[in-house]
Amino acid sequence: MKHKGKAYTLAEVLITIGIIGVISAITIPNLITKYQKQRVETRLKGFVSIINNAVRLSMIDNGDVDGWVQPNKYYSYKELEEFMHQYFLPYMKYVDLRQGKSFGSGYEGICITLLDGSLFCFAVDNNGADIGYYVDGDESHGGPRNYFQFQFAKYKSDSNRGVNSASYIEPYIYNWNGKREQLKDGNTWACKVGCTNCGYCTKLIQLNSWKIPDDYPWKWDLHVK
Repeated sequence: MKHKGKAYTLAEVLITIGIIGVISAITIPNLITKYQKQRVETRLKGFVSIINNAVRLSMIDNGDVDGWVQPNKYYSYKELEEFMHQYFLPYMKYVDLRQGKSFGSGYEGICITLLDGSLFCFAVDNNGADIGYYVDGDESHGGPRNYFQFQFAKYKSDSNRGVNSASYIEPYIYNWNGKREQLKDGNTWACKVGCTNCGYCTKLIQLNSWKIPDDYPWKWDLHVK
């Protein structure tokens, strides 16, 4: 004689579905966030490798980087094009280049799309070179999930005209006092919830071996849940 298997009641099925739903609601957002952070970390490390390898190769042909960037000068787009074609673009693979939106107080930038779809924009003001790296390739998307700042041949501060990052690209540290606390809270570039510039976020990640630290403002916008 065959025995029929025990049938589940509707209540039991609904309870099981409810439990699965609760578990999914907890785990799926965490998995998505983990993936998004890993993507940012991977692309940041890739960009640093690409751009600094270009600097090293360029130095073979163009000599020491001292003198590449003219001091106390805002570069026009035409000057940026000439600069990139001489010092960077021959030594890296890229998709295209175009004029970017204005940096800072209205000075021009040039933007280069990389093979992975990410984008970096390069500009020079009277303090040196600024670089904005966009993980998703869209310069209209800001915030510390997509936009990361770097510098090249940049003065140390408003009062110290010594040059940082004289021979390589590094995270933005203009006016930084060298203490991690200031990266989180100290001036307009502080990396914190609600930040608008967030320039020090790149340095905060670098100090954590290019891993997004636990105190990173991933949900920097107070309205983001």
